Amino acid sequence: MHRLVLLLLAAALASPSAAQDEYGSRGLFPVYQSGNQWLIFDKSHTSGGAKDLLPGSKFLIVGSVGADLFVVGRASATYGGLCRNKKPVKLHAALLKGPRSAVGDPVIAIKVPDHFQLKGSRARYDALDNAVDEPLYALLGPTLTSLVLEEGKAGAYRFRPDDAGAAAFLADPKAEKIAMKIDFAAHPPVAGLAAPTALVTDAQISYSHRRCLRLADGGRVIGRCVEMPHELMSETAQLRFVAYDPGGKGNPFLLAYTRGEPLWGHERWGFILRESGARLFLRDAMDPRCREGF
Repeated sequence: MHRLVLLLLAAALASPSAAQDEYGSRGLFPVYQSGNQWLIFDKSHTSGGAKDLLPGSKFLIVGSVGADLFVVGRASATYGGLCRNKKPVKLHAALLKGPRSAVGDPVIAIKVPDHFQLKGSRARYDALDNAVDEPLYALLGPTLTSLVLEEGKAGAYRFRPDDAGAAAFLADPKAEKIAMKIDFAAHPPVAGLAAPTALVTDAQISYSHRRCLRLADGGRVIGRCVEMPHELMSETAQLRFVAYDPGGKGNPFLLAYTRGEPLWGHERWGFILRESGARLFLRDAMDPRCREGF
């Protein structure tokens, strides 16, 4: 049934740019552990997401070590998923029941039909360790800096409103005014690429930062920056990464998630990695604006 999984994902991800605009509108939800419960918070502004979270609804939960089928056991009102004006909002949450040990840390939920069964899966899971080293900087550092320079000239770089140095850079953009870091790198197999590398980069111009998920093949960077705004997480080091390839044929989804107690709240990210580059399909944070000084 791995082909059906691929078809479901393809349908859900048909319009990746809408992933953050309508929460759960395409049957894709972040999954969080809160206390001893696995749950999905209903953050939808319409009935589009809520109708998927009724008791008995069936989901394929993808996590750090695998995927398996879960059902919504019951719904419960709770806090912790969303804040407005630095105050927690009371939300309904769908509590999930299923084989947790087969999944590991939960990351995303994909709504599946009631008759769906997970059989004959060829899915591949790779926990991704950070592979940043000096040879990688030597290979990609100059290219990444040049890309940031061109993006800055083109207006893609969003400077902080209070950054007095932004005008000076825009008036005279030079590579030496850019500080470039590679915070994370891994090598999940991607069909069509000889030496794929998924990168999380952080570029600083004056006092402004731009964090990106990028894809490279050897020394060539492919596609555009997929922005990872710092409004969600201040440090990439607090994220863990896993590659999930439903068919095991080099068409992975890169998932990033938090464990422990992160400073600003738990997060879930999802990216598509393909020969043409990387795309975002999910980003979410629990309770990100209930902290003092945010």
